[in-house]
Amino acid sequence: MQRYVLVFLVSLLVVAAGAACDQGEEGSARSPTPEAARPSPEATPAFSFQGPVGIDLTTFGVFHRQEEPVSLTVVVAAGEPITLYYRTTQRFDIVVTDSEGREVWRWSQGKAFSQVLEQVELKPGEPMAFTERWDQRDNDGQPVPPGNYSVAATSTHCDANYENCGQLTVSRILQIRAS
Repeated sequence: MQRYVLVFLVSLLVVAAGAACDQGEEGSARSPTPEAARPSPEATPAFSFQGPVGIDLTTFGVFHRQEEPVSLTVVVAAGEPITLYYRTTQRFDIVVTDSEGREVWRWSQGKAFSQVLEQVELKPGEPMAFTERWDQRDNDGQPVPPGNYSVAATSTHCDANYENCGQLTVSRILQIRAS
């Protein structure tokens, strides 16, 4: 019961707050810092919990016009006090695949992350939220054609031994429609 109340409260927080982008220099990435952002009535959090930690991905709608950037918000939340362990400053990754399952775009491609062991403590109901934009271009910078795409977000945290990283993933389907 306590977990469901927490999920409900965190969901309300995500819907009300969203998250801000963490923009680094071209080709590099800083350690993301969660920040509050714009409200989104379209956001419908549905956390995928694996033990005491959960993840959600909001795409701000299923249908998107071709060449219109897509906002993607990744939220990691805890159902109980927990320490998340990271091998780098990267906190998440986002991968877009086409209807054939081929990778089209990866958020982390071309970014450099510091190789440091870090620990992040989360309290119940205290989410880490990150918003990024996909410009509907593939990893080679070419516009993607209209069609159905799967977007998967993964938390890059590891277990206490800094092993078994990236085990928490959630995905959503998008449809890119011709303009």
